[in-house]
Amino acid sequence: MTIGYSRNGFSHEALLLYRDMLSRCVKPGNFAFSMALKACSDLGNALVGRAIHAQIVKHDGEADQVVNNALLGFYVEIGCFDEVLKVFEVMPQRNVVSWNTLIAGFAGQGRVFETLGAFRVMQGEGMGFSWITLTTVLLVCAQVTALHSGKEIHGQIVKSRKNADVPLLNSLMDVYAKCGVIGYCEKVFDRMHSKDLTSWNTMLAGYSINGQINEVLALFDEMIRSGIEPDGITIVALLSGCSHSGLTNEGQRLFNVMQDFGVQPSLEHYACLVDILGRSGKLDEALTVAENIPMRPSGSIWGSLLNSCWLHGNVLLAETVAKRLFEIEPNNPGNYVMLSNIYANAGMWEDVKRVREMMAMKGIKKDAGCSWIQIKHKIYTFVAGGSTDLRCSAEYLKIWNELSNAIKELGYIPNMGVVLHDVNEEMKAIWVCRHSERLAAAFALIHTAAGMPIRITKNLRVCVDCHSWMKVVSKVTKRLIVLRDTNRFHHLENGNCSCKDYW
Repeated sequence: MTIGYSRNGFSHEALLLYRDMLSRCVKPGNFAFSMALKACSDLGNALVGRAIHAQIVKHDGEADQVVNNALLGFYVEIGCFDEVLKVFEVMPQRNVVSWNTLIAGFAGQGRVFETLGAFRVMQGEGMGFSWITLTTVLLVCAQVTALHSGKEIHGQIVKSRKNADVPLLNSLMDVYAKCGVIGYCEKVFDRMHSKDLTSWNTMLAGYSINGQINEVLALFDEMIRSGIEPDGITIVALLSGCSHSGLTNEGQRLFNVMQDFGVQPSLEHYACLVDILGRSGKLDEALTVAENIPMRPSGSIWGSLLNSCWLHGNVLLAETVAKRLFEIEPNNPGNYVMLSNIYANAGMWEDVKRVREMMAMKGIKKDAGCSWIQIKHKIYTFVAGGSTDLRCSAEYLKIWNELSNAIKELGYIPNMGVVLHDVNEEMKAIWVCRHSERLAAAFALIHTAAGMPIRITKNLRVCVDCHSWMKVVSKVTKRLIVLRDTNRFHHLENGNCSCKDYW
């Protein structure tokens, strides 16, 4: 009866049945414990689940593997990760399910390094893995652009005697796409024996964020010819690709015909349309769209328009848009920073001061610029203005001085306009040089072999001067630099960028 309730989603009834069993003085065993814990996990019932844990501890018999795994799963579900670790440590035996639960718990909490570390320990103990293990770890690799780790897992998939399932291959494609290695993503896609809609969407999104709009449109046509019906995610990939490539007319056309494919416009689609129009300078049209959306506009829509105001220096419209954003997202620091930057670009320093005072009064802090790279198995993180030990090291100073002389000979002149503070030119030059992506690039040049690609991920939009600096550095060092910021990928090689300076 309990199995029937559990398998059909009647977790509350399964728990009531467990209670009835106890009320009749029937002593529970491992099977009853595991089913009751699963019901508590499904319901998120922390109180009863902890009580069952106490019963397990007091029980005469020893808890079996299934019960211990159920306990792990229960504590993961209710978010008590300290208890997860305690249960895991005292388990007499662990199997793949145990490790999968621990790894999924780390991943669910955003504990990237612990997720990858747990997977390595699991492999070191000769535990093996399931496709679920690899899928979970690949999702984390995609988040932090851990290409090296993703390639290792790809190698394990290839060596396995079993055929990888579609969700696993989709996750592998996602890693390659989000690490900027679109060629590998294509190979995985082309060799898949069967594909689902997620497979097509992952490939489309990969092309889109890597600036390959022609490939996006060609693949979409192939998808339609293959009889695959697009969904909202498909259209977002198309529209965002058009936005970042400056294909305004094509983007508008796709938005207008999306309902022909059975896809109703959502807020995300309207945000893309506003972005397409705004980036191309059609700010009035973008505003008209934002004001006439048939549902309540979200922060992403007004945020997109505010970004376009920054791109085109429209202070008056920016003030109107920012007022809407402050009502919708009063605690989002990005909106205040963007308005402050717009004022700074216009030289309106009193208004910059006013916005910063507003942030201080509300206790809102600006997100620090942060970049990271992976070298072998380790991920290194850099914060703007930080890494003092690195900047003072002999290796760094040698590389930095050589780069500075070489890029100066090629005509590079720092753009001090990106420093949005009312300070002298000398201080501006110092601040620009300490941006996190530059620290990451210098570190990579020191610790990787000549000719090796440099892959950097940044948590904010790359500034105009760092973009120019990266282009020149790619030419001087003869390195491919792949920079992923919050908007897209920049593939910088021999002084040129895949974005064609439109981003």
